[in-house]
Amino acid sequence: MPDDVSVATASSVETLLAQPTLSADAILKLRSAVHNSISERRALQARLNALENESISREEKTLRQAAFNWILGRFEQAEGASRGLPGPLAHLIKGGIALDRGQAEDAVKELGAASQALPNVARAAAEHAAALRIAGRSEEALKVLEKADQHDSDVWLQKGWALESQGRVEASCTAYEKAVELDGRNAQAAFRLAYYMDLRGEDTKAIELYRKVTGQGSAFVNAMINLGLLLEDRDDYDSAIACMKEALKADPTNRRAQLYLRDAVESLDMYYDESQRKESDRLEAILRIPVNDFELSVRSRNCLAKMNVKSLGDMVKKTEPELLAYKNFGETSLREIKQLLESKGLRLGMHKEDEQKRARAQRLRLGGQENSALAKPITDLELSVRSRKCMQRLNIETIGDLCEKSEADLLATKNFGQTSLNEVKQKLGEIGLGLKAAD
Repeated sequence: MPDDVSVATASSVETLLAQPTLSADAILKLRSAVHNSISERRALQARLNALENESISREEKTLRQAAFNWILGRFEQAEGASRGLPGPLAHLIKGGIALDRGQAEDAVKELGAASQALPNVARAAAEHAAALRIAGRSEEALKVLEKADQHDSDVWLQKGWALESQGRVEASCTAYEKAVELDGRNAQAAFRLAYYMDLRGEDTKAIELYRKVTGQGSAFVNAMINLGLLLEDRDDYDSAIACMKEALKADPTNRRAQLYLRDAVESLDMYYDESQRKESDRLEAILRIPVNDFELSVRSRNCLAKMNVKSLGDMVKKTEPELLAYKNFGETSLREIKQLLESKGLRLGMHKEDEQKRARAQRLRLGGQENSALAKPITDLELSVRSRKCMQRLNIETIGDLCEKSEADLLATKNFGQTSLNEVKQKLGEIGLGLKAAD
């Protein structure tokens, strides 16, 4: 199994913060390291906690407060600190916050300004291109990337994503190959390339690539699960079990990994070892904890009661858009709920995400014309801007992901109405598919 990238770069945070002034390139490298490693995230959190006691200028403290909070997902604190920042670094952080929130057009504006002011920072151009792609402007994204340093792996990763969004799969795979060639630790590029090799039935190449995906981020977890499925298909159950356990080390509550681990173990007529059984029992016990056991605000408690959310298990079935679409439920209540779940190692939407990923994995393993259509990117439907933004909020990447949603799921999303619903149904109908039937 691949080693955790945190072993190879155990001091990435400390190394990048050793300089007296934090640069744009260092901020983006920090973001990549933290997103890919739990240990790096903890290291950055520790530096944020100790920031007030550091002997640096007030301007540098403000910059670090904004950057650290953004990277750690504390957007309101990051926004507050970024108001005191001058120039391109403020644009970079504000654009990054907007991109992480799914506010594509705002991200395009801020990251475009940052990229223009930082012509020698290839990762800034890559971030700008990512925003353009998510905003449905992939051709513009490719033009931005053509002007960037072609020796940067992230530039080629974003090229791959932009080409993939246009349905140019072969060209995107070539870009992903170049990204991996430039940086063997580019987890996202290795995973996307492996995914397409997997779809094509090139198992040997897919296995090799999945093994290149290191770290503790989502790409690593998904790579280990997909690798385990491929190895299980080859009757290599011991290696498949090891892959699922690696995935669970990085994400102990990943239901998909738990399910496939159980399947692989049962295929060997074995049982869970005692520690795995205890972990599963522990998670089930956490999910059964009543919401009333926690000190929540009156508004949050009343909203959850009206939504019939009685336990933490009920809570993780909800997504952020579903909660925010509910009357009187705002950002303050959302933040309170997310902090509660985080304290228990849980997150909103994890139940639906796992269902969606299981369905995607099943489609990936099946053949046939219909499943080939389900595996195609959602951009193939050529939806309107409003509908595309809804797809982004719901983390819908493929047509199959969309088919797993019901009409009620879509209508519960902010700014998605009957007109958008009719458009989605029409587009799916044209290729002989439809939305999930209501429960």
